[in-house]
Amino acid sequence: MTTALVFSFVAKALFVVMFGMNVAVILTWVDRRQGAVIADRVGPNRAVIWLPRRLAQGMVAGPALLLAVGVIAFFLTNKAEGVERMGRALLFTHLAILATWLTGLAIAGRVRARGVNAEAGAVVANLDRFFAWLGDPRIFVYAGLGAHAVTLLASGLLRGTTTGTSLREVAYGASPAIFAVAVAGGAVYAASSFTEDRVGLRLFGLLHPAADGLKTMFKEDFVPPNADRFLHSLAPFISFFPALVVLAVVPFGDTLCFGDKGGKIDFGSLARTVPREGLCTDGAVALQVVDVNVGILYFFALAGTGIVGAALAGWASDNKYSLLGGLRAASQMVSYEVTLGLTLIGAIMVYGTLRIDEMVRWQAENTWGLFVQPVAFFLFFAAAVAESKRIPFDIPEGESEIVAGYFTEYSGMKFAMFFFAEYVAVVASSALMAAIFLGGWALPFIERDGIYLAIGDTVLVRQSLTHLSVVLLGVLAFVGKTLLLCWLQITIRWTLPRFRYDQLMRLGWRKLLPASLVNILVTGLIILAIASASPSVMNALRIAGDMTELLVAVLGIVALGALVRFVLAPAEKKRMVVSSAQKFAAALGGVKSARMGA
Repeated sequence: MTTALVFSFVAKALFVVMFGMNVAVILTWVDRRQGAVIADRVGPNRAVIWLPRRLAQGMVAGPALLLAVGVIAFFLTNKAEGVERMGRALLFTHLAILATWLTGLAIAGRVRARGVNAEAGAVVANLDRFFAWLGDPRIFVYAGLGAHAVTLLASGLLRGTTTGTSLREVAYGASPAIFAVAVAGGAVYAASSFTEDRVGLRLFGLLHPAADGLKTMFKEDFVPPNADRFLHSLAPFISFFPALVVLAVVPFGDTLCFGDKGGKIDFGSLARTVPREGLCTDGAVALQVVDVNVGILYFFALAGTGIVGAALAGWASDNKYSLLGGLRAASQMVSYEVTLGLTLIGAIMVYGTLRIDEMVRWQAENTWGLFVQPVAFFLFFAAAVAESKRIPFDIPEGESEIVAGYFTEYSGMKFAMFFFAEYVAVVASSALMAAIFLGGWALPFIERDGIYLAIGDTVLVRQSLTHLSVVLLGVLAFVGKTLLLCWLQITIRWTLPRFRYDQLMRLGWRKLLPASLVNILVTGLIILAIASASPSVMNALRIAGDMTELLVAVLGIVALGALVRFVLAPAEKKRMVVSSAQKFAAALGGVKSARMGA
């Protein structure tokens, strides 16, 4: 194996590990924020690092200036022609628009929150007055999204015309400069607006999980006197590492096609464009850490070892509550592992392979697995939530029944590994669901050579894109789908009450398991029927697949609009009166409290 291949393997492994770990950290933050909102308590937004003003200015302005200079230098030293020129112009036009309206939104929001900064320099003060005169910061969001839509529409309608070519040349030359000015100007403004001697760094409360992780490193590692010290220390590792390692077989993007030099991959020559049909063989680098023929089996083989970690933790702690929690965890995970495996049998029958990357390619060519296996998706989602032992399936950790379950006798980093492993498992299961049921890196009407909007044999829009652009869009799509499924699992935590143990077992063995068996039977019958169908039926199915892609595209645009509307809606704080005592006090005019005294 050459040095370049080793480097690519390490880079992919590092990306997967950092993605899983960082998303898990964000999930802990989201979990605590939701708990703070619902339970009306202090959330994880108090951690702050105070930095000297000059250091904070350098941290804000330095990377932005380097990015701006790097973009300009890249365009001056790397010329592009043909399809690559068009793709680069379109990409940086949208990046320039994005950087412009995000910078304007950030400045306008800051001005509205603190008012005009008269203590800053004349330039900053005048800018503050200008943005205060503009009024509502949401105007930048509406204008920016409108500019994105107009740019996409114009690029599609004017493609191949003289006007379109002229606009492409203008965008190719102007968009990098606008992007650099927007990024650098916003960073310089932010740095110039720091007038205090020290600046507080909060990062939207994300420092709190980091502070919790650092704090656990210095906590006492308590081991019960009569516990098995070796197994007690081994159990957290058995629970944590399998949940992270299983991500190695989940592809996070399409194959990158490099050049070939003497039978070796030439990483310095990435293909500009690739054909829509077929795959590159020479110089191919799969965006997948481990490419094995039995990817699904590898996933379940390693994910199942987490059962051993929970059972060992309960038995080795010499605590009856821990033992009960370990038994509950083992029985729960074994029960729902069966359902997890059986729900995927139908998908394997449809895709005809155990390779996850081939499953994604089947969906890209036909339709998402959600449409061919809808029952399997919902069954797999329910079983995955139960497998991660999160609310409402947190029976092994029931505080009201068995203190904290199988990790009652754990503290410090060992406790953190158990706690963090559950969130990593949420990320791993979401990534697998995104790959098998939501098309993985595939997006509607995004082919390997660009945008190809067609319904049946009717081609509506065709736009060529560079190979790198398509792959990057696929990676972003996979990340977005994974984050969406993670958010759904975390939302369920604060939506449903905890099941009883008998209800949990009844749901797994009497509901989910029979439903998964019925799904296998129905899938087999449908496959046999399709195999003997006429050409007209096959053509109708192909058109139906195109219509599902159109449906996904429309729903995605609608969901994006709803999300933007939700984010931009003014916050309304309403006092919730739920208990009878609160209602009685409110009827009497509220609770009167005297001034607190010593």
